[in-house]
Amino acid sequence: MVNRDSPRGTAPAALEDAEQESAMLRPAHGFSVRDYAKSAVGSRRKEIDAAAFAETPLSAETVALLRALSDIERATMQYLRGVLVTPTHKDARVTAFLITWAYEKYWITDTLDTVLKANGTPRDKTRSTGLRRTVHGVRDRFAPIGQALIANVLGEDIIAWHMTIGTIDDLITHAAYRAVREREPHPVLDRLVDEILETKARHLEFFTAQASDRLAASPRAQGITRRRIRNAVWPTGSDANGPRQTARFAALVFRSTATWSDPAVLGIDASIDALPGQSGLHLAARLARRGRRGSLEENR
Repeated sequence: MVNRDSPRGTAPAALEDAEQESAMLRPAHGFSVRDYAKSAVGSRRKEIDAAAFAETPLSAETVALLRALSDIERATMQYLRGVLVTPTHKDARVTAFLITWAYEKYWITDTLDTVLKANGTPRDKTRSTGLRRTVHGVRDRFAPIGQALIANVLGEDIIAWHMTIGTIDDLITHAAYRAVREREPHPVLDRLVDEILETKARHLEFFTAQASDRLAASPRAQGITRRRIRNAVWPTGSDANGPRQTARFAALVFRSTATWSDPAVLGIDASIDALPGQSGLHLAARLARRGRRGSLEENR
């Protein structure tokens, strides 16, 4: 006999509670990938007034930094090629985020290139030498194969490393955009940089939450990540035209001669230190020192 007095909503309610509890256990559970995808930011071309750059042209240093940032933002595909052949692509939330992230990064790059063109200093698309283009081409084709083989051995712990890469890259590029903003006031560029920083703040929020949660859950992931980020080139794509480009980028971003007391350096390294198992690497300080050495060599 059926007990008609029993609450019919009990089972669905229990299921909903279980689903909510399961969602709370997911890395970066507080970040809504769905809302992020719905509010993705695209082209900013209509906001770029070329006449403003004719009236107030950018300095040579600002142009150099914008060109470097364009190369770095363009390195999105290099990152994705490495990610999509590993277990990272099997995580639906991460993949959904990266699709929108790549879209926004494309338009950030377009914004930078449009600004450079409006300023009369378009990005030089042929800066790489023939040999360097060949080397990079071979690396881009075969690196994912090696990464896939390694990733299959490391398993899901590789995701923490990929999320940490995104975190560190965004921490450094945030400092670079702030350096652009602080270097010289400009009516159009200031607004564009503020918008880019707002967009990239969401990227950093997701990457940091993912990296923190995944590293905290796995000591093995902490070790894998630490070994791989210790001697990597930061930020990704800054060496597109050789190691001197990375040094030049660092010199433009970290202008203080006192590397260990530079606020930008301290802020980046403090954020990396906060990631489980990644403290004491001093990646930003090392990058700043590299920029300083590069500046000294140029001035000799």
